[in-house]
Amino acid sequence: MAVSQTDASAAPLRFRIPRTVSPEAAATLNVMYEASQQQPEPTAPESTADFDSANQLMEAAFAPLHQQLAASLGITTRRETMNGVPVVRITPRERRANGRALVYVHGGAYVYFSSGTLVGLPALIATATGHEVISIDYTLAPRAHWQVVTDQVLAVWKELLASGFDACSIGLFGDSAGGGLAAGVTLKMRDQDLPLPAALWLVSPWSDITGAGDTYETLKDADPVLSPKALAWAADAYADAVDQKHPYVSPVYGNYTKPFPPTLIQGGTREIFLSNFVRQYQVIRGGGHEAVLDLYEGMPHVFHSIAPDAPESKTAIARAALFFDGHLGG
Repeated sequence: MAVSQTDASAAPLRFRIPRTVSPEAAATLNVMYEASQQQPEPTAPESTADFDSANQLMEAAFAPLHQQLAASLGITTRRETMNGVPVVRITPRERRANGRALVYVHGGAYVYFSSGTLVGLPALIATATGHEVISIDYTLAPRAHWQVVTDQVLAVWKELLASGFDACSIGLFGDSAGGGLAAGVTLKMRDQDLPLPAALWLVSPWSDITGAGDTYETLKDADPVLSPKALAWAADAYADAVDQKHPYVSPVYGNYTKPFPPTLIQGGTREIFLSNFVRQYQVIRGGGHEAVLDLYEGMPHVFHSIAPDAPESKTAIARAALFFDGHLGG
């Protein structure tokens, strides 16, 4: 039987739905949490083949949900290569002809998913803004570490600029690992004296892969999606221990006294990454830059595409669209 708001006490803590979330969100989360309770804790892969097998399982589990959402919005997708890096162009049904575009780096702890799978979030923001989204299909760890992955994002960025796009007309966003990657690669752009995106949207960003932060402890039994143990081996696959505090890997450790774009950070209160959100917000603001921390009661990791019809998700997407429209030129 699904866990409802009235009998939530029967579920383990991490799968209890707060009474303070919307009924629409609760209905979707009921189904998700019931299914999640049946899934065993993932074990650490021991070889590249193990990572590939784990990713295939995750792709199969998540692709239908995201593809159905994109189809319902009338999104079209097209695969191509930019500067040697595969990308997926995600185009809304009603595209605005204003010279603007959004660049997306997907989540998945750096070891899961692809641009062809995680189309839900970019489909939502493409529809809300009318802008095409270029989703970067970076190489997953452990086949590539952070040095290669960040260079792949930069390669696409450089190609966009060379093709005639003005940096002030491009927004950059990512969710989970992609949120950390978006912030980290922006620091790398700045250090290479490249033009920076007009604005960043960081959705549930994994902006410190070392596992530091108060909510890694206080919410470890309440987060219905994220597992500290699984995150630890994914972090090790992406970056050696000595590199895990590098600002391009964990951008909470970056220097924000230099230029940095206006940044919107969104997340839920049921995420162990909550400390990441707060710390990332504080370091950006501490450097004198614009940052908005936009949190949602009782919501899990990257809730936007999990429960797209919930008021919480609709509000979050609308705010992100407004943020981009307020900062992108063109």
